[in-house]
This record gives sequence, structure tokens and C-alpha cells, in this order.
Amino acid sequence: MAALIGVLVWQFIETRNATATTIVDTTCDSALTAEVVRGAFGGPRAVLWTGTNGPGMINMRRRGIRGGITMSIDIEPHPGGGSRLEMWASETAVYMGILVNFAGVVNRRKTAIGRMLAAAESAKASGSFGQ
Repeated sequence: MAALIGVLVWQFIETRNATATTIVDTTCDSALTAEVVRGAFGGPRAVLWTGTNGPGMINMRRRGIRGGITMSIDIEPHPGGGSRLEMWASETAVYMGILVNFAGVVNRRKTAIGRMLAAAESAKASGSFGQ
């Protein structure tokens, strides 16, 4: 019984994190940021994610039962350079009124995009980006 409660609590936390807006400020310009974001859904992951319509500048839907989950991303340029990235789960399949299908994959994509942007910033700072 305790294990079941633990799993439900974990899923509830995953759901809250996936549907909350995650903001990342970066020194990368908007075009580079968009390139990094699109790269986070490419390669082997392209089989699992597909572009879709949604409220964000970039909207990716996880393929799955009942339509999966849609991750929306907005990118806004900062006036002094760099950009702001906002990511959230914009369309979900909800179970029992509180749990979202595939919430964990959105959280992992958010983390991966943050890491990829940090790597792009580092490469840009060292002058090795694109070489």
C-alpha cells in the first residue's frame, strides 16, 4: 500500500512539474535557441515526437495512446541580447483528475533542453560553436 501511495505522489509531482512553465534565460540568440530546441526532438527521438499545432512558437506532441502530451515552447529575444525560453505541457491526457500521461517525458525534455542550451552557451563563449 505504501508503494502505491509513493507512486501516486511521485506521479502527482511529475504532473505538476510538466504542466508548470519552465523559464530558461540564455545568452544564445533566438535563432540559435530555436535550433537547439528543435535538436532536442531530433535524431532517435524524432520517432517519438511530432510537430503539432498549439499555443507555443514550437509545439511537439509525444506519440502515444490518446494523443500523448503536447509540449509548447516560446522563445523571446532579450533587448540586450540573448533570449528567454518558456516551456510547458499545453495539452494533456488526465487520469483520475490529477495525473498526466507522459508527464515524465516532458520533464526530461525540459532538462535536456536546458543542458543543451548551456552547452551551446559554453561552445559560443569558447568560439567553437559550429566547428
